[in-house]
Amino acid sequence: MVPSALRRRLWERSPPPPAPPPASAPPRPPFAFAPRRLRLGPHHPLLEDGDVQRHLYLREALTGRAEEVERPRVSEFCCHISGCSQVFDTLEGYEHHYNTLHRNVCSFCRRSFPSGHLLDIHISEWHDSLFQIMAEKQNMYKCLVEGCAEKFKSSQDRKDHLATVHLYPSDFRFDRPKKAKR
Repeated sequence: MVPSALRRRLWERSPPPPAPPPASAPPRPPFAFAPRRLRLGPHHPLLEDGDVQRHLYLREALTGRAEEVERPRVSEFCCHISGCSQVFDTLEGYEHHYNTLHRNVCSFCRRSFPSGHLLDIHISEWHDSLFQIMAEKQNMYKCLVEGCAEKFKSSQDRKDHLATVHLYPSDFRFDRPKKAKR
């Protein structure tokens, strides 16, 4: 236990406890910030690095010293797909040719399509014997736009959808009509 004389001396030396802040006052932010517009002159040191970069860019653009990416040239070669005689001197040219003409090809009729999505639609609509039977009972004609999940009763309904919703031109050749079997 602390003697009363010591307790009194300690009590006299200690400062009074701080008063709690009023409940209605909002808390103060840890710092004060007031935005102000700062105008720098054209020769200010902060802008110097950007001026150097702009100068180098303009010098390269005007003198034509900009480095162009050199595509490696190889000796000319032909497309390896039978029946295709296209000749290439760069690998990029060959890759573009192959991806646009030979990657998505129907194994039944050899037609080429720009995407696997369109190839799948073509195969189901043109080469699947069950498709026509199912199309009489439910909507089977998928939208040609990848990511659109709409299905339609007929190819004409799909064409109207593509023209109105996806803004395809109305004279766009959507598909070749099937030839009537004789």
